[in-house]
Amino acid sequence: MMKKDLCITIAGEAGQGINVSALFLARAFIRRGLYAFLLTENPNSIKLEHAWCSIRVSQEMIYAQSHEVDILVALDRDSILKHSRELSSGGILVWDGEGIPLEEKDKRADIRYCSVPFESLIKTLGVSPLQRNIVAMGAVLALVGDELSLIKEIIQEQFSRKGNDVVAHNNAALEAGFSHVSKTCQICLGEKLISQNTNRRMFLNGNEAISAGAIKAGCKFIAAYPMTPASSILHFLAAKENDYTIVVKHAEDEIAAMNMAIGANFAGVRAMTATSGGGFCLMTEALGLAAQSETPLVVVLAQRPGPSTGQPTHTSQTELEFALHSSQGEFPRVIIAPGDAQECFFETFNAFNLAERFQVPVIILTDKYLAESYSAQEVFDDKSLRIDRGKLLNQEQLNAAGIYKRYAESSDGVSARALPGMMNGLHVATSYEHDEFGYYLEDLDGVQRMSDKRFAKNQVMANIVPQPRLYGPAKAELTFVAWGSSKNPCLEAMRMLEQDGIPVNFLHYVYLWPFPAQATETMLKNVKKTLIVEGNKTGQLMRLIRTETGIVINESLLVYNGQPIYPIDIYQKVKKALA
Repeated sequence: MMKKDLCITIAGEAGQGINVSALFLARAFIRRGLYAFLLTENPNSIKLEHAWCSIRVSQEMIYAQSHEVDILVALDRDSILKHSRELSSGGILVWDGEGIPLEEKDKRADIRYCSVPFESLIKTLGVSPLQRNIVAMGAVLALVGDELSLIKEIIQEQFSRKGNDVVAHNNAALEAGFSHVSKTCQICLGEKLISQNTNRRMFLNGNEAISAGAIKAGCKFIAAYPMTPASSILHFLAAKENDYTIVVKHAEDEIAAMNMAIGANFAGVRAMTATSGGGFCLMTEALGLAAQSETPLVVVLAQRPGPSTGQPTHTSQTELEFALHSSQGEFPRVIIAPGDAQECFFETFNAFNLAERFQVPVIILTDKYLAESYSAQEVFDDKSLRIDRGKLLNQEQLNAAGIYKRYAESSDGVSARALPGMMNGLHVATSYEHDEFGYYLEDLDGVQRMSDKRFAKNQVMANIVPQPRLYGPAKAELTFVAWGSSKNPCLEAMRMLEQDGIPVNFLHYVYLWPFPAQATETMLKNVKKTLIVEGNKTGQLMRLIRTETGIVINESLLVYNGQPIYPIDIYQKVKKALA
């Protein structure tokens, strides 16, 4: 049996291939039938700043990263200073003892040291200095008692297009690190890694899952301007455009991207755009155009710390209220905040259905932590998914309709939609307030009726969107409340507290607007104590709950330094709250 899960951190300068080596290692563990979670942290500047990746591996499902490290691979001195304190007792520091000598007084008595001469090995092999990360992979595999076949398989898949020499050089570097540690370090953590089975699991991040959900939903057009942490959605779909007949447009700016997405949806093509907070600021006027013209729209808003440019490569949950109140005027919208890769896939699919069914903007809130962290997932069971295009008329229906009113009043607020070019479907689509035909409107009663017509969608949407989900026992000493990417750290903290015999449960929000006020009141009115967990300073969900229900949350854990929420911090907060 595995004594505990294993956590490996690789740290060094940006540009040293840290992400590549961590991803390769994690994929190799996945192919052994294990679960893995990969957290990447990159600097805001282009190169030479500190960067690190953390791989957590286990026989059981992993929800989040660990605060303790079993193996630290430090590719420079700065990494030793920054991360050696994270090593667990009995952990191993791997570093270049020739290039970075450590005095005995600087060493911890409770950890082990494994010197690997990265620079010397690279010079002996005659390979690129950039391949020290591949040497490091070999060293790690020796320490965990693994063999090299799976990593070599991955190297072949990744680098074969660059030629046999590139593959051979990487394999040589891998073998050099493995051989050196096997012969000199006499340390092995192999008993911690026992494969459960050889079932192939997916290993993907949130942005990849969002992209896959969009493809499954029939998205055929994306326009975006690259802005971290949303950029990889554009990159992923660009790589798949020929396979799935998708038009991918790298727009000149976010304003153009938003208007292109609206135009494509107006023409009948399922389309989306993706951006971060700064780009979404530029999009908000066009968001109002989509709402006023009742054009379906899906927007991915990938949050990062702000204001202004903020921290482009770090994480936050600071834009819930921005998404809720963005753009001019008042109009219905849907806000979805998936909490893991599986929800990213399924809720993106649902976003396209909701956008067309109700002819409203749907905003998918994600963040760097969810967008770029990799996790092992079982293959998504998508057999039950069905595309719903709402009240989209075909030509026969339009011919039978008689006089076509694009914005005809209806009990659910949704009017039948015809596409440009259809016979008998002539209508005006405008950014101005309008009558049922789409013509500019000044009549006071008419203006109020059209606003009421649009807002009638809210109640219907509120009745059909999924309600917040309660994890854990019905009754508990304390209830976590969180939204979006805070989900997995909360689930991991629950597991830690259950091991201590402390019963807790967890209320998680994926659909944040229309706000599920009745469900919230039902679930929270009789709880003993509540703890909100959010990645912002002001407790934006906490305020929203109080505004919509009057319920006051007892305790809060608010993280707003650009780092993800760690399960250990939730665990310690609960211990303190219950003490």
